[in-house]
Amino acid sequence: MFKKLQGSFCWKLALSVLSLSAVSCGPLNLEDVTYGITLRDTKEKFNIFTDGSVATNIEQLEDGSVSWVTTAAGGAGGGVAFYVKGNKEEINIENYESIDLEMDYSVVEDKWSAEAMNPSFCMRILPWDSTGMFGGYEDLEYFDTSSNSGSLTYNIKIPSDFSEKLKSSSDFDSVLGFAIKFNDYNRGNNDGDELKVQLKNIKFNPKKDAAEDKAFDDGLTDSQRGTVVEINYPTRDYTVNEADLTDADRYEKHAWVYLPAGYDASDKETEYPLFVLIHGFGQNENTWGLSNKGRGGKIKGYMDRGMANGSVEKFVLVVATGVASKNWGPNGLGTDIDGFYAFKGELRDDLIPYVRANFNIKEGRDNVALSGLSMGGGQTFTIGILECLDLISNFAGLSPALFVEPADFKATIEGNKDFDGLMIHNLYMTTGDADTLILEKYPAFVEAMRDWDRIENFKDYIFPGGTHDFPVWYKGFNDFIQMVFKNKNAEVVLPDIDAESSDDAEISVDAENPVEAEDSADDENSD
Repeated sequence: MFKKLQGSFCWKLALSVLSLSAVSCGPLNLEDVTYGITLRDTKEKFNIFTDGSVATNIEQLEDGSVSWVTTAAGGAGGGVAFYVKGNKEEINIENYESIDLEMDYSVVEDKWSAEAMNPSFCMRILPWDSTGMFGGYEDLEYFDTSSNSGSLTYNIKIPSDFSEKLKSSSDFDSVLGFAIKFNDYNRGNNDGDELKVQLKNIKFNPKKDAAEDKAFDDGLTDSQRGTVVEINYPTRDYTVNEADLTDADRYEKHAWVYLPAGYDASDKETEYPLFVLIHGFGQNENTWGLSNKGRGGKIKGYMDRGMANGSVEKFVLVVATGVASKNWGPNGLGTDIDGFYAFKGELRDDLIPYVRANFNIKEGRDNVALSGLSMGGGQTFTIGILECLDLISNFAGLSPALFVEPADFKATIEGNKDFDGLMIHNLYMTTGDADTLILEKYPAFVEAMRDWDRIENFKDYIFPGGTHDFPVWYKGFNDFIQMVFKNKNAEVVLPDIDAESSDDAEISVDAENPVEAEDSADDENSD
């Protein structure tokens, strides 16, 4: 009844093949540095965001420039991230009008498709809560080159509303860094095409009479911030028949866990709902950017602020790899299709039981939520709802890969006697209106879900200008936690951080109606 994901579609969903690369960047004498970053007439060597850079052969050269090799990966060619300041402090982007860029680039011989367009790049801005290329960002500008190898000098204008755009997703205009990303999205590249890049100079040009950059302060105290811990839970390769398992098929698997502010392991009387978050094809548990380093990533900021201002009930989040085979990692490529399909066993029998046994988690399916992006969104439906509805009642599909027709999907649930009387408490769906990978099936599926009386609370949102990329999914994550973990006892009204000047964020949230503003947006944007 249900078709498995075909190979021709797999590479399209390979949004980011995550690999943390070794960086050669020994100490440099700044007097000898020819190239680097200039900010307010101060020039420094580049400071590489090592944990967040998605490229290979990253090297800081003696002249101060940085070179790397980036590889086409179904739209997520990757690149290198940098701090704007050597001391890792932020700047306020509203104080700047443009960025000058100078770099060389060349296609790697015998590793460039003849059908590919000339290389294209993106200047990506990393807000205060970023953990790198995919841990929180806003794309500033995409720009093309005129030949497949050469030098590029380019001035990138910062739109007048860009600071508001950052605020709409991060609440502040504080910028921690930037990234240069190879743009291989719909440009004729084959996966594996390689491009060598040498970044020479970056200059942030301040506005006339611009104010000094202010030190970052999100207004939260340390006691209001949650913590991020790592777990390694016992599991096995679920693509192998149980009778054929060997010692090599059993292992401990890494995941990230967010614990809300005030969490006390010894306080067994205080329990929390559980939210399981998974990734897409070509990704792993690190891709969402949740980390115990720096400020922890964009989604940690959403949770910290929502819980601190009282709009969001405190919950525990686990971010895991949805590949239930030996190919999960560590730091795996997330391309094992059989491992994706086998995740049911791991989710039911290993991950959720481990988290319940080791953290203070509320009982009951209404206290469990599951969400994923792209391939993980598909798993949310075909594994979470179709196979685990007795364990979970809250779901979000973020640009979900839809492997089943809606009529078949509903008939399977209705025909499962084990699920008789089990309601879907919350279902949220989102995608971008420019997401060519999802839009063919998405509208019909949304309409089928909207009309299904088994769903108690359904919301969907079309992201204006959104492609198959993280800005859509960050917003979807934040919308979902406001929807599912709404603090019903709070009498607060959140500030309208989705300013009218922002192009990408449309939902104004308050404690009583966390996603109410979506309704009108849905009517205008849904097909």
